Amino acid sequence: MEHFSDALLVKKINKIISVLEEKLVVSSQKIKNVTYTESGYTKDNLPPEGAEWKQMEDNTEFVCHDRHYWFHFSLKTPELSPEEAVYLSFQTGREGQWDAVNPQMLLFLNGEIVQGLDTNHTEVKVAPNTDYEAYGYFYAGLSGDTVRFIPRIIVKNTAVEALYYDIKVPFEAAKLYDVDSLTNITIMRALDNAVRKLDMRDLAAPAFYQSVQAASAYLADSFYNGVCGKDDGVTISCIGHTHIDVAWQWRLAQTVEKAQRSFATVLKLMEEYPEYKFMSSQPQLYQYVKEHAPAVYEKMKQRIAEGRFEPEGGMWLEADCNITGGESLVRQLLLGKRFMKEEFGVDSKIVWLPDVFGYSAALPQIMKKSGIETFVTSKISWNDTNRMPYDAFMWEGIDGTEIFTYFITAQNTEHANSQPENYSTYVGTITPSMVLGTWKRFEHKGYSSEACITYGYGDGGGGPTREMLEYQRRLSFGLPGIPKTKTDTAGAFLDRVKKSFDQNAEETGRTPRWCGELYLEFHRGTYTTMAANKNYNRRSEFLYRQTEALAATAMKLTGASYPGKEIYNAWEIICLNQFHDIIPGSSIREVYEDSKQQYETILSTAKTLSSTAMDALCANINSTKSGVLVYNPHSFAFSGTVDLGGRQQTVYNIPPFGWKVVAAKEEPCTVSVTENSISNQYYTITFENGDIISFVDKRAGRELVKAGCKLNRFNFHEDFPFCYDAWEISKYYEDKTYGADEVLSPEIICEGARAGLKFTKRFGKSTICQTIFLYNEEERIDFVTSADWNEEHMMLKAEFPFDLHANEATYEIQYGSVKRPTHTNTSWDDARFEVCAQKWMDVSEENYGVSILNDCKYGYGANGSDITITLLRSPTEPNPVADKGHHEFTYSLLPHNCSLSESHTVQESYKLNAKPVCREITAQSGSLPEEFSLVSVNSENVIIETVKKAEDDDGIIIRLYEHGNRRETVCLTFGFPAAEAFVCDLMETEQGTLAVADNTVSFEVKPFEIVTLKIK
Repeated sequence: MEHFSDALLVKKINKIISVLEEKLVVSSQKIKNVTYTESGYTKDNLPPEGAEWKQMEDNTEFVCHDRHYWFHFSLKTPELSPEEAVYLSFQTGREGQWDAVNPQMLLFLNGEIVQGLDTNHTEVKVAPNTDYEAYGYFYAGLSGDTVRFIPRIIVKNTAVEALYYDIKVPFEAAKLYDVDSLTNITIMRALDNAVRKLDMRDLAAPAFYQSVQAASAYLADSFYNGVCGKDDGVTISCIGHTHIDVAWQWRLAQTVEKAQRSFATVLKLMEEYPEYKFMSSQPQLYQYVKEHAPAVYEKMKQRIAEGRFEPEGGMWLEADCNITGGESLVRQLLLGKRFMKEEFGVDSKIVWLPDVFGYSAALPQIMKKSGIETFVTSKISWNDTNRMPYDAFMWEGIDGTEIFTYFITAQNTEHANSQPENYSTYVGTITPSMVLGTWKRFEHKGYSSEACITYGYGDGGGGPTREMLEYQRRLSFGLPGIPKTKTDTAGAFLDRVKKSFDQNAEETGRTPRWCGELYLEFHRGTYTTMAANKNYNRRSEFLYRQTEALAATAMKLTGASYPGKEIYNAWEIICLNQFHDIIPGSSIREVYEDSKQQYETILSTAKTLSSTAMDALCANINSTKSGVLVYNPHSFAFSGTVDLGGRQQTVYNIPPFGWKVVAAKEEPCTVSVTENSISNQYYTITFENGDIISFVDKRAGRELVKAGCKLNRFNFHEDFPFCYDAWEISKYYEDKTYGADEVLSPEIICEGARAGLKFTKRFGKSTICQTIFLYNEEERIDFVTSADWNEEHMMLKAEFPFDLHANEATYEIQYGSVKRPTHTNTSWDDARFEVCAQKWMDVSEENYGVSILNDCKYGYGANGSDITITLLRSPTEPNPVADKGHHEFTYSLLPHNCSLSESHTVQESYKLNAKPVCREITAQSGSLPEEFSLVSVNSENVIIETVKKAEDDDGIIIRLYEHGNRRETVCLTFGFPAAEAFVCDLMETEQGTLAVADNTVSFEVKPFEIVTLKIK
């Protein structure tokens, strides 16, 4: 007999699949006598005490938007035949909608957490003929007005379900190929032969169920174990995963629940699918589960010991890598790796950042010196302009360190036309389309015959589903035209890919390599959005840097106890708020309310701890006179202005990480100020309507303002990005520029060692006050700014068109700097119209230049020598009041009559961000001198970033870095008895020793190298 036409055969198979789907469910019965009570967030997973329980009716609806309810019912499951399975089913009417913000529930059966439920996971498999008492902790979600709660007991026929997938999976594969292709013909012929074996005369008769088993047996013998597995040896590793944003469209309290639900679901499916393996990053999530669901956590540890639940990822959480400071990135790894090791005995080897908005060129060295071997992401596929040339390659950082890097390439073949061509996802599914698309999307196939899919719904969607696991079972045979799949862990997969990569690189003599930052051509607004939160981050980073150094000094010199636990806990909070949807500014309003409260708490703690350490030191200083003890939190001698009770005074040569007692005095101001100019020994600056129309550097005898232009002009731009409001800046913002609506008459400000002009500018509903200060002795010009910002969809930039010639600019990143073009020669250059910097950027000629410093701003633009610093944005989605309110910040100019490498830009950026600590002191006797340095370095090119107590002993950790791309021998001098010096990695693991002579150590430091020492 001839087969039907191709089109008719497709319709036939479609119909058979539909019939089988209908016959999956043998019976379905509503669960009766359900009661409920409303609840807030709970920490102990128990219903509220004394709650009023109400009877749920068929038409009962439940109010949404961050509301919780508890449900209770009891039941006995039915007895079953061998071909049947029983499930509890829960519907809300939101099935198929976005899981992250729709209803989710944690189910308790007979007192134990069993599984999470959500829009993707609506069923829980239970035992037959068993009595259950059920509680459901129900989160109604953030979407819509009301939802339903419809619980049922359903019984399924497992044989029908098996045949359903046996046919459906290859049928989807066949549809990816033309009807006249051999692949399509082979699959469709097998399916046609199988369905012909079905006896469908009576779908309730034993003959039908016998024919179902016969059809499955035919496919098993003739298809899955017959024609499958004959293709080209390509394998797609399927790594179970659920990407959970620690905060985004929900606050942290909901993340605590999402983690419990998701991991409980993973564990339940592991009971049913022995081959299922799952990977999860972010120790922060594990800690949440440990604290709130200890029984679930113990089951996780069991699966981890079995090798099926893989804790990996390196960092404490998936942190932003643009705004987060260098020491913070180290702490992300220190906290993350320590947790994994202490809790699970796992030495994390992978940094897993699939969803982060760009990757600093400092990362390769930071990762490598933290024991990391591989870096994984997929976000770069979101580039709006260029496609990265590699998906597996060596990534080289600013210091030359290389690390193996892998891009996840999961992509649907079937829907490629509806997505950006380069797009890939870290929230994959297991379908023939995605398995094939993942391999097609993978670049440089000559270096690996494997690629991977991280599959599972994220953000509370519960991770992998039964359907995905059923698909994987069939796809693991290697369907015609589709790569073979296997369940795997990330570590095992990446080890194999790296081995293959190395072998092929050696054979070909060519190693794919990317040098420099992995700049994301997207989400450029995240350098600026939620400016107040970024300010908190910078303040926290520097205040805890100071606190650690002071506490270590007090411990070493006075025997004071080191507040290690308090500092460690505070770093957990700092790291938490560096999550890639918190610090970039892309979360809802409530997230920032929580974040502000956390920051205020840890800042208060740091001030208390610093004050306690200062008390211990001051009590022991031998001072011959009354005065002010000035503590310098930097690695270079401090000369500059300090605030002594509102009076600005210049102090000189305060020792590095040490102090000097100085006399308080009235310092006359030598800065000349008129209503339209300010001048000191270095500069004369002239203003017109609040803008700088002339800036003369007396040292160089040159004008800095480009002809016909103005410096520090406030440019207000309409800011309506084409998508992702809080995340994005679209280049067409340049189409229109507005100036201030009104500039009030300036006010002359004199404050001892500094003086300046205060300008008040108004735009729309906003007022910006800015005092531009010159100093008696300092070469920095500070723009001290406060803004009451009440705009929507406006962006404020300060523009500096310098009279300089430069085709590139230099930007500080963590532990160093990068150069970026200021032209648009290529599409790669043009895409960098907004870039990120840490504390400074610089545009220079060979022997002259200007640096722009900041104390909390990160977004810059450069067009030739026209520089902009982005000060404020005002998106409305997802936070309708983002950036509205009061802001205080300072940015500075630092002209240098020399090259950048000979300037003091780096030192001045530290001085701007961390002022000396001043404490009045009276004449007294003590064991400590009036002038002291705990540690100093003899090279201006080396910055000591961190001084702290070691994590595991009483040694002093000193972390430093070379900032000028120079190689030299440096000498550290200690102000305390140093017996031993150990070279450590960033995790403080001792790796070598240095000779100590007269309290000094000498060693070579390489360009941009980070060096960590432990001194005992």
